[in-house]
Amino acid sequence: MPVLIGEAVLKRLSFTCLILASLLLSADSRADVPASSAALPDAVEIRLITYNVQNLPGSDFDSRAPALIALLDNYDLAVLQEDFTPGGLYSRWGSTVHRGPMPRWRWHNMLAPLFRPLGYAAPYDSGLTLLAGEAGQGRVTLIEPLVLLPFEVCHGIVTYSHDCWANKGLLGVRVTLTNGAGFDLYTTHMDAGSHEGDHQARVAQLALAEEAIATFSADRAVVFAGDFNTPRKRPRQHAAFAASMAAIGLEDSMARPTHADWHACQRDFIFLRSGGGVRLEVREAGEPSASTPGAGPEGVDFCAGDSWRGRALSDHPALAVTLAISAAE
Repeated sequence: MPVLIGEAVLKRLSFTCLILASLLLSADSRADVPASSAALPDAVEIRLITYNVQNLPGSDFDSRAPALIALLDNYDLAVLQEDFTPGGLYSRWGSTVHRGPMPRWRWHNMLAPLFRPLGYAAPYDSGLTLLAGEAGQGRVTLIEPLVLLPFEVCHGIVTYSHDCWANKGLLGVRVTLTNGAGFDLYTTHMDAGSHEGDHQARVAQLALAEEAIATFSADRAVVFAGDFNTPRKRPRQHAAFAASMAAIGLEDSMARPTHADWHACQRDFIFLRSGGGVRLEVREAGEPSASTPGAGPEGVDFCAGDSWRGRALSDHPALAVTLAISAAE
């Protein structure tokens, strides 16, 4: 059932926020990422991947899609960004799929016909997709709708990364496992670019996401994964971003790309927290090598323009975690 965010949130952030139904699911996995600690008693192990797959108009996505699907087969849950219509992975993989927010016509979309010769096909949806594969059905028993929230704030139409063409937002579901433990899973794709206007848009978007998670997942275990577009090479902005995550109790999973030079400009993160009598333990975290099939053990430097082409499946690194999830002792 659709749920409206509280009136105080609407007034404080100055844009309308509608929370519609969302959902998710289950699947199997085997990811080749670095390892950590021992399993918890009665824990259910879940493998999750977040990936900006660069399914953009005019891109070579169709040629990369088969390898992307093979990669997703290793995971129970997948959260994707830039999985735009038509022909995204949402239509090619997963036994359970949820997407959104969907396209919205804004005033600048009326100019879309003028930009179609340049490859624009507005209005765009959010590009956000939550997927579950079939193998995880033995571990996931229930997926419930939680949050579908358009940000309705952006910066850039024909400049500054043109974020206003997409309807970016926050997408969340509630996941219950076979051992009775559960957690809330969120994904987002925030405004891109280094201009101050881009930063201010991200500040507003992050405030809305923070408020929604605090409201709808109070005292619950949470995983928040996506493309936050706030790299460490912008230290002031990244510090504010990290403080926002800490304010709602979220910790960095420490999932990192393989290539050392990428760490400073890492935009994709997986955050999490235990709560509600449920413990989340990171057992593995990192970049799966299957996402960089043309690279050696040193990985791919995604900061170096188009050098990823022919070496990786997208212009962002995939990040994955294996979580042991159990009732807190």
